[in-house]
Amino acid sequence: MAALARLRAWELNPVVVKELRQAVRSWAVTGMLLLFLAVLFFTMLGMLVGYSVMAGGSLAGVSGGRQALGRDIVQVFLPILTFMSLLFIPLYVAVRLAAERSEHNVDLLYITTLSPARIIRGKLMCGIYLTVLFFSVCMPFLVFTNLLRGVDLPTIFIALSAVFLADVLAIQAAIFLACLPATRGFKILIALPVIGFGISCVVGLTGMSFFMLQSGVGSRLGSWSFWGDALTAVLLGGLTFGLLHVASIAMISPASSNRTMPVRVYITASWFIGGATALGWFIVKGWIDPIEAWMAITMVFVVLMLLLGVSEGDERSVRVARAIPTHPARRWIAFFFYNGSAGGLAWATLLGAVTLGFMWLLSEWFNDRSITPATVVMPLDFLQSSTAVFAYTLAYCLAGLFLHRRFFPQRGPMMAGLLAMLVPALWAVLPNLALFFMNKLTWDTLQQRQLGSVFNVFALKDTAHLSHHLAFSLCFALLMAAVNVPWFLKQVRAFKTYVRPENPAPPPLPVK
Repeated sequence: MAALARLRAWELNPVVVKELRQAVRSWAVTGMLLLFLAVLFFTMLGMLVGYSVMAGGSLAGVSGGRQALGRDIVQVFLPILTFMSLLFIPLYVAVRLAAERSEHNVDLLYITTLSPARIIRGKLMCGIYLTVLFFSVCMPFLVFTNLLRGVDLPTIFIALSAVFLADVLAIQAAIFLACLPATRGFKILIALPVIGFGISCVVGLTGMSFFMLQSGVGSRLGSWSFWGDALTAVLLGGLTFGLLHVASIAMISPASSNRTMPVRVYITASWFIGGATALGWFIVKGWIDPIEAWMAITMVFVVLMLLLGVSEGDERSVRVARAIPTHPARRWIAFFFYNGSAGGLAWATLLGAVTLGFMWLLSEWFNDRSITPATVVMPLDFLQSSTAVFAYTLAYCLAGLFLHRRFFPQRGPMMAGLLAMLVPALWAVLPNLALFFMNKLTWDTLQQRQLGSVFNVFALKDTAHLSHHLAFSLCFALLMAAVNVPWFLKQVRAFKTYVRPENPAPPPLPVK
C-alpha cells in the first residue's frame, strides 16, 4: 500500500512537460524534423534510382547488388543522423536554457520552487526525448537497408548506440555552457570553438561508423578486445557526463547553498575510478599510456580547481555553517569539501600531491629493470614538467590570495583569482619586455631558463633545466604557503557548526 501511495504521488518532471509543449509549438523542431525526413527520403530514392540506372534496371550487377547497396545507404544515413542530432538538438537546448538564465527574463530559474537538480534533469530529459524522436524518424529507413542485406543488425545497433550516447553527452555539455555565469557575448564566443569541436566529433563518429560497417563489428561481440575498449570508452564518457551534470547543477544553485561539495565529491570519486581503470589496463595489457593520460587529466582539473578555489572567499552562509558536522573526524573531512577558499585549496593540493606522489613512486619502480619490462618507460621530463606546473600554480594562487588580503581587502573574492592569473603573466612578460627594449630579445632567449615563469617550462630548449624549474617552483610554493599559514589556521578554527544564540539581540530601532 505504501508503494502504491508513492506511485500515485509520482508526477512527471514539470520542466519536461513545459519544454515539450513549447517544442511542439515551435516551428524550429517541427521544421527540422520535416527537413530531416525529406533528406532521408530523397537520399534513399536517389541512391535506389542511381543504382538501378547503373545496373540497367537491375540491382544484381552493381558492386555485389543488394549487399553493396544496403551498406552504402547506411554509410550515407549515419552521417546525416549524426550531424542533425549532434548539432541541432544540443544547440536548441542550450539556446533555450541560456535565454532563461538571463537576468532580463524572470522565468523558470528565478520564480520556481523546483530544485536546481530537477531543472537540469528536466532540460536533459527533454533533449534526450528529442534525440529519440530523430532516431525514430531514421529507424524505418535503416530497417529497409537491412532488407537489402550488406550490413547486420548488431553492427547497426552498436553504431546507433555510439551516436546516441555521444548525443546525450553533447546535450549535457550544451546545458553546462548555457549555465555559465557569463554574458551573452562571452557565451557566443565560447560556443564558436565548441561548434567546431562538434563538427570534428561528427567526422570522428562517421569514420568510426564506416569502420564498423566495413569490418563487421557484430562478429566480434564475443571477444574481450571489443568489450574492453567499448566499456572503457563508455566509462570515460559517463564520468565526463556526470561531471558536467553536477557542475551544471552547482552553477544554477543559490550562492547560500553548499554547491561546491557535490562537485568536489564527484571529482574525487572519478579520480579514484579513473586511476583504478588505468592501473587495470597496465596490469592486464602492460600499457603505461592510460596512467599517463589519467595523471595529465588530473593535473588539468587540479589547476582549474586551484584557480576556482582561491576565488571562493572565506565567508559561509548560515545555511552552510549549520550543516557542518559536530564530530571532529567528520568535520575535518568536511573541511575539504565545503565552501571556502581554504578548503578548496587544501582539497586540490592534496589531490594533486597524491597523484604526483603515486606517479613518482611508479617511476622509481619502473627504473628497476629486474621487475619491469624494458619496453615500459615512465618519461622523467613529463613528470618533472607536470610537478613544476602544479607547484607554480599553487604558488601563484597563494600569492594572489596574499596580495588580495594585503592590498585589496575591500574587493570581492574574485580579485584573488584575477591576481593569481596576473602574477604569472607579469612574471613572463616584464623580463622579456625589458630585453626587447634592450634589443636582446631573441628566440634563443625565450627558450633559455627563466625561473618563476610557468610558460617557460613548455618552451625550454634544454630539458635538463626542468630540474631547476622543479626545485624553484617547490621552494616558491613552500614560501607562499608559509606566508599564508596564519590565514589558513584562522579558517580552520572558524570552520565549526553554527549555533543559534538563545537570546539574539533585537534589531536596531529605525532612526526618525
